Amino acid sequence: MILCDSVNLLGMTRRFSISLPDDVAAELDHVDNASAYIAEAVRMRRRRERTREVLTNAGYRVTDDGVRRMRERVRDLEERLARRAESGTE
Repeated sequence: MILCDSVNLLGMTRRFSISLPDDVAAELDHVDNASAYIAEAVRMRRRRERTREVLTNAGYRVTDDGVRRMRERVRDLEERLARRAESGTE
């Protein structure tokens, strides 16, 4: 009888040898699992790219400046909500 763990088959890993700029490599010196850190960064990048693609296909013009401004608006809103929660005026 042969047992097979399908999770392991689907979650196979590949080894890469990459070169990184010194500042990026220095960041990886401070993490426990550089491979997991890089995998998460790649997944986040892929998610951002898919989000931009969906918005573009829906007729929105997405620019780096627009993304920056929206992040600032969200950050400001989160700060206001946090201050409200702290003061108990929700």
